[in-house]
Amino acid sequence: MTTESQSQQTPSSARDDRPLLPIAARRHRFVAEVKRKLLARCEVRNADPLLVAVSGGADSVALLGACQVLSHRKSHDYNIKSVVAVHVHHHLRDSADQDAEFVQELCDRLGVQLIVKDIYPGKEPGNIAANARDLRYEALTQAARSVNAFNIATAHHGDDQLETILIALCRGAGVDGLSGMAWTRPLEDGLALVRPLLGLRKANCLAFCQMAELSWCEDPTNSDPTQVRARLRRDVLPVLEELWPDAASRATSAADAMAIARHALNAQLQKTFGDDNSLSWNRSDIALLPLPIIAAGLRRAAIAGHPNIADSLGQSLLNQAAEAICSDDRSPKEYHWPGGVILMVTSKQIQMK
Repeated sequence: MTTESQSQQTPSSARDDRPLLPIAARRHRFVAEVKRKLLARCEVRNADPLLVAVSGGADSVALLGACQVLSHRKSHDYNIKSVVAVHVHHHLRDSADQDAEFVQELCDRLGVQLIVKDIYPGKEPGNIAANARDLRYEALTQAARSVNAFNIATAHHGDDQLETILIALCRGAGVDGLSGMAWTRPLEDGLALVRPLLGLRKANCLAFCQMAELSWCEDPTNSDPTQVRARLRRDVLPVLEELWPDAASRATSAADAMAIARHALNAQLQKTFGDDNSLSWNRSDIALLPLPIIAAGLRRAAIAGHPNIADSLGQSLLNQAAEAICSDDRSPKEYHWPGGVILMVTSKQIQMK
């Protein structure tokens, strides 16, 4: 359930008269880095407008502030012609109304148009977190379409990337999960989600906000140790940073390298297993492949039809089936996987259902 509770339009003529952030903030390295990543990694070229998702936290406040600075610059190589902010109100916390009010005040100060989208994941059946994620992307897409934006910028940064990779690793994810969050990914035709802060740290966001004299909201779930990410931030990431300084930035570089490997693997799987909705293969052809490729192909096919089993479909199950396919034993075998997936291996055929 998604609704738009309010939309404030700041005329472009008024926007140019608004005072900018302090000069030290406008010249801050953070702004230059956001510009560089928008252009080089996210391929956002003179977007008009650029939609920025703003929760009210320091990360998104910093991103909005940097983009506002860029929108006032007159540059020959690159500039953002206009910025629109979108705040998604989830109605899940007592402080959510205050967060929405804070973002409205922030946008008023910066002279930025704000769209507030209301979603109600708690009223939908099923998992609240999954509902919130689906409804949030739906709301962002609606907001982008309403202002003819082609890119939605979110404030995921390097620390978030490190957490994402650690969670994927501990869940036994394949190369898709270990690639972490992409710099850019399509939401639908002509619309992309971009993450220009992946090469930066939480500390960079905080430093810019302080320099720019911008306050922010604190989400209590970020320090709730019952939440996986909060527990990682409290107990795991400080140790990693002590052992390997700047571990988060290194994780982003590793994710980039893994994304290249994922691209190569997907090309190989497309060539040997066909489209990801293919469910039947010639055993003699598949048996010629290396075991890791066979396991990856089986995983891709299983998850394509049952995305919810990504965490529970362990590598040991995939390896067992891959070894059977390559063995000299031609007796029929049947494997029952999570989510009701059944893999049948006969002397000549491999079939999944």
